[in-house]
Amino acid sequence: MRTAGDRMRVAAGFARTRWGSRFTSRAALRAWQSRRLQAFFDRQLPRAPYYRPFVQRRSPVRLCDLPIADKDTLLTHFDALNTRGIRFDHAMTLALAAERSRDFCPELGDVTVGLSSGTSGRRGVFLVSRRERLLWAGTILARALSAESVARLASPWRPPLSIALFLRANSNLYATLHSRRVGFAFYDLLQPLDALIDALSCRPPDVLVAPATVLRRLAEAHGSGALGIAPRQVISVAETLEPDDTVLIEAAFGRRVQQIYQATEGFLGYTCPAGGLHLNEACVHVEPEWLDAAHSRFHPIVTDFTRDTQLIVRYRLDDVLRVAEEPCPCGDASLTLAAIDGRRDAVLLLPALAGGEPRAIFPDLVRRALMLAGGGVRDYRVAQTAAGLDVRLVSDDPRATALVRHELEALFAQQGVVTPAIAFLPWREEPPGGKRIRIRRLAIGEAAVEVTA
Repeated sequence: MRTAGDRMRVAAGFARTRWGSRFTSRAALRAWQSRRLQAFFDRQLPRAPYYRPFVQRRSPVRLCDLPIADKDTLLTHFDALNTRGIRFDHAMTLALAAERSRDFCPELGDVTVGLSSGTSGRRGVFLVSRRERLLWAGTILARALSAESVARLASPWRPPLSIALFLRANSNLYATLHSRRVGFAFYDLLQPLDALIDALSCRPPDVLVAPATVLRRLAEAHGSGALGIAPRQVISVAETLEPDDTVLIEAAFGRRVQQIYQATEGFLGYTCPAGGLHLNEACVHVEPEWLDAAHSRFHPIVTDFTRDTQLIVRYRLDDVLRVAEEPCPCGDASLTLAAIDGRRDAVLLLPALAGGEPRAIFPDLVRRALMLAGGGVRDYRVAQTAAGLDVRLVSDDPRATALVRHELEALFAQQGVVTPAIAFLPWREEPPGGKRIRIRRLAIGEAAVEVTA
């Protein structure tokens, strides 16, 4: 935060989010969102060439009048979907240069350009203005920090709150967190993890933020005595946090693992003080595209009404979100999730025994089968290919493959689908900085080895 004005904007966003944006009924939340959406449509849509025809066609604009977008839309119409006239080729050139040099400071005016991870296909770029960065910093600190961390932040006589962030790439967006009262340190996952562990030991953080796989490695290092830190908060980002990760990490650090659901499309969710994983409906409107008759799982269609540079309007994400069976005890009306299960291609599709359309086998069911198998399975990868299922395991138990095969066959029988051919393949380590993808449905002809990339 460069100036006193910046700090005031972050503080205002923090206070508004922490104590002002709280609704105890869905009706009140929806009514407030409706007003925010209409203001967003009136002020921001006309600034993006892509949406001008829709604004001119109907007044006032309704959400249902606007087209649903996806990643291809965002890439194909990039120039017309941002309000600054920034061309895709210019933004991509800057983002790739930052990726190669590992210098993530250059901007286009006051706009930060970031490169998406590309786990869902083609790599894209995202644009965030300085105003949006300051708003994001206030919002995410308000949602993520515990009462203990906030007390530390508000105590000028105490050392600044230290945050350690492990990710594949840094950004001016994340660096916005740094201030007189927040010490922010970025750990580049393209560097050897052993070196990062040594650096972290020299600068123990109050708040540790990393992908689930990295948190797991740090927890193992802590257990072996190679890492001596005692963070007040542990937050998982960028990957699916699975039950086995949670158990190991919480046992090592003695803290509940929180989650931040952050994507190229915005800050989408967070763990509340009561432990519930909520959608960030104070910033985004989410339309569920239901995946089952019980309305328990959905793809989110997101409209972020806080953005003014790269507009995210009715953007369909590939993520599979699972709704919590009970409301969160915190009382917040924002939708509570049981889990973020992964992307669309984490859902296996298998022929029904009775014929007809293939049936979806959701990733939480596959994870449960692997858990029930036991056999000392410490890690796994499951890839559906044209030939069947390719399974890779990490286990010292010679019975592991037989136990896993039995549980998967039992799952498929229970779900009424044809059991595919199951092949067990040698384990392959993931590349440095890559996202873990444990369960994936590969395209026909796609090499099974790609599931580990």
